[in-house]
Amino acid sequence: MVINQIVSRLKGANTIAVMPHVFADGDGLGSSVALALALQQMGKQVKVYLEEEIPYIYEFLPGKQLTCIRNQITGCNDIKNIDVAVALDTGDMDRLGSRAEIFSSAATTINIDHHTTNSEFGFYNLVQTGSSAVGEIVYQLIKMMGQDLTLDIATCLYVAIATDTGGFRYSNTTPLTHQITADLLNSGVDVSQISQAVFETTTYSKVKLTGLAVNTLELQEKGKVALVTVTDRMLKEA
Repeated sequence: MVINQIVSRLKGANTIAVMPHVFADGDGLGSSVALALALQQMGKQVKVYLEEEIPYIYEFLPGKQLTCIRNQITGCNDIKNIDVAVALDTGDMDRLGSRAEIFSSAATTINIDHHTTNSEFGFYNLVQTGSSAVGEIVYQLIKMMGQDLTLDIATCLYVAIATDTGGFRYSNTTPLTHQITADLLNSGVDVSQISQAVFETTTYSKVKLTGLAVNTLELQEKGKVALVTVTDRMLKEA
């Protein structure tokens, strides 16, 4: 099975680059950092390459010391001679942005995803379309590599799964999703803190834009259809 081959390759590697898609979301970020933390436990030299700054709602995530912004001039010392590059939650190479160069330079490339549209661009491709989030797949990898679910790793994985399931409200939530989540909670994950940071935190500009948009609300078809308009001017004003 390809998952066994991936585990074997990760165990045998010394230098590993991990990267989510551009404009990384909770699943991409959480999965990437969780995997990096587990690999660090194994004594690997590992770095998570990002295309942009971490979104403010995910700034609380542990393991940020393992991340760097690839397109910034400073603060990102590239790993030399990368043994393995791992792309997570990424449908195709274009979704890696400027980091595609790093991915392609590795001796071995691994592509891990759960989207049906994945182009299988890695040497090893682990695409589990039945998984609610890449966080579920990374959880399995960490378990198969024999690594402990530390609080930091569990927190990152919980964020990955919770965000891609819409707080466990979406139809992609499965019994396995809840079983994995239960194991993460047993590691001490603070659900309240995560929920507040991820689902209940917003910015002033977003609130202002929402207010401007709501003021344009129009009802049609006897109240069955609602139209809201957002203009360039509103975006600038917010």
